[in-house]
Amino acid sequence: MDREWRCTRCGKLLGVLHDGRLHLRFARGHEYLVGFPATSVCRGCRTLNELNESRLPEPVAEQATAAR
Repeated sequence: MDREWRCTRCGKLLGVLHDGRLHLRFARGHEYLVGFPATSVCRGCRTLNELNESRLPEPVAEQATAAR
């Protein structure tokens, strides 16, 4: 199941974790599959975000049911 990597401040989608790698997609059609750790500056609020194997996000389906 895919997991979303979101900004810790504004919640903007930064990437999607799929099959143990992080999938990054950019507006001009560039796509990358990267390993860990990953660091990104949010395009929305400029917050520095870091993702490593010890702090992976929860699967998307579990997040949706937990919010109800």
